[in-house]
Amino acid sequence: MITIEQLSNFPKITSKCDISQIIVDTIKNEKFLIKNGDILCIASKLLSKAEGNFINLNTIIPSNIAKNIHKKLPRKDPRLIQVIIDQTQDPTGKKLQIENNFIGAFLPNGLFLTSGGVDKYHDNIVLTLPHNCDKIARNISVRIQQELGIKLAVIITDSDGRIDKVGATQVAVGLYGISGLRKTTFKEKSNVETICDMLAAASGLIMGQRGQGFPLVKISGYEYDFNSNASLGEATN
Repeated sequence: MITIEQLSNFPKITSKCDISQIIVDTIKNEKFLIKNGDILCIASKLLSKAEGNFINLNTIIPSNIAKNIHKKLPRKDPRLIQVIIDQTQDPTGKKLQIENNFIGAFLPNGLFLTSGGVDKYHDNIVLTLPHNCDKIARNISVRIQQELGIKLAVIITDSDGRIDKVGATQVAVGLYGISGLRKTTFKEKSNVETICDMLAAASGLIMGQRGQGFPLVKISGYEYDFNSNASLGEATN
């Protein structure tokens, strides 16, 4: 049986900090039961705040490309559009996809995310994705094993929308300890599933969207082979 449970009473993160230690300390303080083989799904924005990835839009000067995109998408601040362009590391704006009210971006790590993973924090402050989510997932897992003696996988999740659907779901943007893909064979036919996204979406049932207060969720009962070499790269194009 697969179960999903949130780590309650997680402290509010508002500035740069050692998030791995805070996670370990909160698990201890809340007597949150975790065991070998569990999977921790962690909201990327929690990690963005812990890295200090805040950008004040008042410091951003939009390019002509950002201004032209704003004309097509007037609900998006041209300064925010510039931040999204910057995340792609392509100043031409060619890594963006814009249609109707949707704006998405291809990131250097191969991910395609709504708004390039940029989220509004408050007023003129926005948050960008954590740097190297695979490494962060590994650091958290290793710290838990060092201090609690428990070996588990970690998946970093992010809220993401689709151009063909209303609303958002959760997808994986980083992982450690578990392969991003599940491969099966039936009647000599090979099937591949993006298991990291399936688990991320499952965590979203409890994690919810911004402001729900459950940035860390445990999934128990899913069987997998622990793989310290796994990375999100195997699941991206």
